Amino acid sequence: MKEKFTKEQIEEMLKNSTEEIVEDSTDVVDEFGSVYNIDEVIIQAETDVKKKYPKVNFRWSEFEIARAKKIAKELGMPYQTYIKSLLKQGMDNDERRLKQM
Repeated sequence: MKEKFTKEQIEEMLKNSTEEIVEDSTDVVDEFGSVYNIDEVIIQAETDVKKKYPKVNFRWSEFEIARAKKIAKELGMPYQTYIKSLLKQGMDNDERRLKQM
């Protein structure tokens, strides 16, 4: 079974790696002497991140998209971030309302 690593763990392994790393090698040695293939570690980390943040698609009118872009620009944020924040706020409000029922 392959061990899974977080981005922070990978950065820590790279930061703490010893000079035992051979230049031509894709292996990294951590402070405990464990050897990891850096390419495999990176692929695993990227896979884990993709699993945590799946893509969501929905259809929306050009008018609503333009409206969201305009408001987001005035707020100084990317429009997709703005839309995600609105959805989260709406879900939070609905959860609170449902708990009160």
